[in-house]
Amino acid sequence: MSSLKDLASLIMVPSLYKDGELHTVKPLADENIIVHPDATDNNDGFDGSTPSTSSNFTFSRGSNLAATRVDVNGLIEKGRENLLLQSNQFDTTWQLTTNTTITGGQSGYDGTNDAWLLTKDDNQYRAVYQDVSVTGVWTLSVYAKANTLDIITLRDSDSQGRVEFDLSDGSVRNIRTENIVAYDISSVGNDWYRCQVSFSGATSRIQFYADFNDPTEAGSIYIQDAQLEQGLVATDYIETGASTAQAGILEDMPRLDYSGSCPSLLLEPQRTNQLENSEYFGSWNNGSYPVTITSNSATSPDGTTNATLITPASGSNRHAIRDLNVVSVAGTTYTLSAFFKKAGSRYVVLGDSGDSAWHLVTADLDNGTITDETSATGTIEPYENDWYRITCTFTRTNANTIQTFLGASPTDTETSAPVFDDISLTTYVYGAQVEASASYPTSYIPTYGTSQTRSNDAVSITGIQTNGLIGSNKGSFVFHYKPYNAYTGGGGKIYDFRIDSNNRMATYFSNGTLRLFSNIAGATNFNQGTTLDGDTEFKIGVAYDADSTLVYINGTLTYTLNGFDLGVTDFDILPPTNGSKVADFSWFPTKLTATELASLTTL
Repeated sequence: MSSLKDLASLIMVPSLYKDGELHTVKPLADENIIVHPDATDNNDGFDGSTPSTSSNFTFSRGSNLAATRVDVNGLIEKGRENLLLQSNQFDTTWQLTTNTTITGGQSGYDGTNDAWLLTKDDNQYRAVYQDVSVTGVWTLSVYAKANTLDIITLRDSDSQGRVEFDLSDGSVRNIRTENIVAYDISSVGNDWYRCQVSFSGATSRIQFYADFNDPTEAGSIYIQDAQLEQGLVATDYIETGASTAQAGILEDMPRLDYSGSCPSLLLEPQRTNQLENSEYFGSWNNGSYPVTITSNSATSPDGTTNATLITPASGSNRHAIRDLNVVSVAGTTYTLSAFFKKAGSRYVVLGDSGDSAWHLVTADLDNGTITDETSATGTIEPYENDWYRITCTFTRTNANTIQTFLGASPTDTETSAPVFDDISLTTYVYGAQVEASASYPTSYIPTYGTSQTRSNDAVSITGIQTNGLIGSNKGSFVFHYKPYNAYTGGGGKIYDFRIDSNNRMATYFSNGTLRLFSNIAGATNFNQGTTLDGDTEFKIGVAYDADSTLVYINGTLTYTLNGFDLGVTDFDILPPTNGSKVADFSWFPTKLTATELASLTTL
């Protein structure tokens, strides 16, 4: 096998990436490469070597941060953005109220001299502030420490919602609750605290006050590292300058997904989460199903404290949360999904209560099983820390509001009108999603006040003959496919090996078969299918020259086909209808033998 590796002109094992690029492991300047499992193009551990730029795949998905993945720790990783400018340079983009000064070079919480001294005179309402434009659910945070004053106030100027934090003991002094969803203060050592407030609504200005309402005492506090971000909780700080800055899964970053034992490249078609708020359930319209909604009550599947506790309230024998903002199309299939964790209730229910019949799925959080399906089909998938993602797929009869329904259940079966009359039926919930024209769920798409679309993943490489990755009119490649969702009888290409639309070789799914075809000058050269649907993991190896094309699948010769003697230029990897995970991919500039293909494609 080592000799076959040496023959390869390109090897892609999901490991190296950056925004817009999927790097290959070979070719390399140094053969003694240590491949880290989740390196992000920082050369750490790579002996100073980097992949040849001519052998890297370009990667595109869209212009937003809607995509997520399961990271190496089993947690959902999102894209994050600090929406402030000059987030720790308070003498630039920031503004000061009258008789307020800001002085840099102070000893900070992180051992640097990057903190700032915010000083006020003996009047009230003295602040440093920045004009912004943000809507939906957002969190403002800053690190702070007492000096001669010990109160800092975080404030939204539009709603005037504010929280006053006591930096002498880490307590909360006063709250004006307009638009406030949650707040927190946590010690980070050496008398420093991180203070955060989450809001729901629009604002044009955020403010940090020193002793907000004291008209008599002059003095100062220390501040450092401000952040404004979408979501219910402050995440790890991201430094910004003249523009905002991002971290996590960026717009065009390849997604190395660790939901299996080894990372795979996750590729999915375009999908939209039609819910406006996937994590802030306080915005949902609960109708006649009274509950108490407590945001930021537990650690969620993304590793932060932004999961919600649902607790029954008095006034009804049904207790659940419902969103009423998605309008359905009659005859369309929808997939609803959400993450649940056991609190007081063993059983949870999700579905749609707004059609001519209820569509419900009941799940058992003790055993991780689906126990009942009412006019719907369901799945359950385990995540870290006793969380489960549960899905409910149904076809709508009427064109009206989808009443997205999430709640707890006293039994393992439910009727068309479930009764939840046990006050102990609490449950944790996170990350709700509604996808239209969808018979299966895709990866989680977070929303913070408006629906969000994740564009399809697209991977390509050009100039593959001129840069020596394949031979002149001959070559081989091995492609390792892992299913991501249940195959639904749809189709879609897996890869496309081409000069143009009339000269190409491709593999695709079609109605329960895996098909291979090639065109030369617009005429079909071969078109063959084998019974192998998208639920099956497989390795396919193709070796071709002008005389013949050999195709091996999972170690077995499947076809001997016509020769394919074009000097192809481009290669695209595409997500089929049900999505896919690419475990690895190899190219060879020569036509491999049958023995070599059998060895390389054996699972």
